[in-house]
Amino acid sequence: MSQGFDINFAEDGVFLVVTPDCSASTVNVISALKEKGVTDYDGGAIKSALENKLGAPVRVASHHKEEAKDADFRMKISEDGLTCEMWLIPPSSGGAKPTLQSIKGFMNSRGVVYGHDEKAIEEMISVPLEKQWVVTARGDTPQNGRDARIDYKIDLNVLKPRAVGDKVDMKELGTVINVIQGQEIAEKFPLVQGKDGMSVTGKKISAYTGKDKNLPSGKGTVISEDKLHLCAEYDGNVIIKGGSLSVNLTFDVKGDVDYSVGNIDFIGPVMVHGSVREGFEVSSGSDIIIDGVVEGAAVKSEGSITIKIGVRGTGKANLIAKGDVNAGYIDQARVRSSGNIAVAEAILHSDIGARGEVSAMGSKKGQIVGGTIKAGSDVLCEVLGSEMGTKTDVIVGELPELAEERKRNQENVKQFEEQLGKIDANISFLKNLQQLGQLTEDKQETLARITKAKFQIKAQHDATKRHLDELERDLDKNKLEGRVCVKNACHPGVSVMIRGVRYIVRETLRFVKFIYEDGEIKLRSFD
Repeated sequence: MSQGFDINFAEDGVFLVVTPDCSASTVNVISALKEKGVTDYDGGAIKSALENKLGAPVRVASHHKEEAKDADFRMKISEDGLTCEMWLIPPSSGGAKPTLQSIKGFMNSRGVVYGHDEKAIEEMISVPLEKQWVVTARGDTPQNGRDARIDYKIDLNVLKPRAVGDKVDMKELGTVINVIQGQEIAEKFPLVQGKDGMSVTGKKISAYTGKDKNLPSGKGTVISEDKLHLCAEYDGNVIIKGGSLSVNLTFDVKGDVDYSVGNIDFIGPVMVHGSVREGFEVSSGSDIIIDGVVEGAAVKSEGSITIKIGVRGTGKANLIAKGDVNAGYIDQARVRSSGNIAVAEAILHSDIGARGEVSAMGSKKGQIVGGTIKAGSDVLCEVLGSEMGTKTDVIVGELPELAEERKRNQENVKQFEEQLGKIDANISFLKNLQQLGQLTEDKQETLARITKAKFQIKAQHDATKRHLDELERDLDKNKLEGRVCVKNACHPGVSVMIRGVRYIVRETLRFVKFIYEDGEIKLRSFD
């Protein structure tokens, strides 16, 4: 019974049975009668039966033999062509039942030739799944490809001002991207080819094919054999230009180091064709060459520093170099060098310290006036001090800074040796237990841990010891040297200290050399 009514065929006519809960309409009943081949129905009787809902048979047509009807189907194909659905209309009055082959034939006749789901079809037949849509064919969904992708291994976000709290530090513009030799700077993820699909009607559904990209290789970069990795050929700075990545050995500033460039911290040599303006910093893992002036700025080099014009420090400049420092002049600056410091014209009112010599002999004007000059070996100049009696302190020989550094390193070496002694005692104890077969799992882990710690501390000890030996050699060398040589005039107001002994200049001296001999400072002729 469907929708609360049923149609029965008898010898004396066609009868309609309507239950009290029937929800069908006159149209529903007439459609059902027509499906069974009944066309000479009594509309009034049908209407009355639906209104009364007595549940008893009501004659709605004269005698009529139910017409046999084979199973029938409705079919629809999805818009994307990937599914076919069917609605089964079961057979009546002995009509032919559907079969797998008849349904497949029906589908084929209407163009559904691919992806038949025989299991779903057989289930629809056997249940049967009436009055519902059943997916009887499925196509193949296309699998889209993927474009090749470049993953940058360097932080491109550094190429913009750095935020400090709520503010942006316009001196930190992220100008430099440092890389070391062999460092990976970009990786390529290859394109993925797409796979075409197929509709239930047998039509190809094209998939998206990924687009390829090349690694952005420029000068100073190397592509791996598998073409998937881009590495730096040498230490340098990454430059992005025209979509390519290049590595430059030297960081080249065309103009001044100012707000247009920002602070510089570069692994290799730095070349500044202009000046370094006040408040900015330049740091290099190699040599620094500056064509112009260093104002009240900080310049630090793991190599040498060359300033072609000079330093106008206004008491704010701070220069530190592991190599030599060469400048046209140095005025009101702090300068430290592990090598020599040389100027062409003058050192004025500055705090100067060099492990080697300090020289102002580049011209006849070469003078040192005011401030403090410390040198491990010699101080040489044309003029020392001024006619105005400007206080000028010169210290040569064993530098207090080196002596203090030696003391710190000696203490560190001693601490490392004490630690190594304790570790060796513990290792010896644990190895004895191991030989006796008494080493527990916990103690085995302890043995491994302290053995690793020993190697680390030993490496630190050896590096510190090597540095200490270098300091000792420098100090021994300074003891043998240590002179102050003035080619022209040395004025009152100058104080010379050699190996802790001080000499105060009270009158102008010419062509003089200060040396340490027999526990005192003696004057000799400049040669």
